[in-house]
Amino acid sequence: MNTISRISLSCFLVCCCSGCWVAAAGVGAEAGYVATQDDRTTKETLNDQFLVSAVKTKLIATKKVPALDVNVDAFKGTITLRGALRSEEQVQLALDAARSVGGVKAVESKLVVVQ
Repeated sequence: MNTISRISLSCFLVCCCSGCWVAAAGVGAEAGYVATQDDRTTKETLNDQFLVSAVKTKLIATKKVPALDVNVDAFKGTITLRGALRSEEQVQLALDAARSVGGVKAVESKLVVVQ
């Protein structure tokens, strides 16, 4: 099991064990709702939610990227990153982190550099 999988599993278990099982269970309910709202199957929606979590976890682990400044969306395996970062280096590190997650088909950047 790789580091990202361990972190994701740990976060899930912490939510479940700390009384936040409602939040953990809500993911499944949200997936059912979202699947009826766009052109994705429930499986694709769940996969996209997993990818978003994995990319966010990877961004948090990337020390030079302010992960809270990056919004992560997924649609059918394509990750879109949005946000304002302070340098091109941060943008590239964020893109590299997203691309390194298994299951990601493509990464689109809507990231901007602000001074």
